[in-house]
Amino acid sequence: MVTTRPCTATCVIDGMPLTVTFYPDNGVLRIPDSLGTCIKETRWHASWRALLDELRGFSERADHPLHTMALA
Repeated sequence: MVTTRPCTATCVIDGMPLTVTFYPDNGVLRIPDSLGTCIKETRWHASWRALLDELRGFSERADHPLHTMALA
């Protein structure tokens, strides 16, 4: 059974706090800016844990700007 509750995490990438919300029931991934306006919405076809691992890896790659992150 897939949960319908969204999973949310906040991390810091390029010195900017970033909140990521993943809806596991439909695979929607939303990334808002600091004001709450959605700046990216896509589908994530892996697990929440895989997404967190990707974000951790991305935050360690300081030479890549945020908009180059592959999310689907």
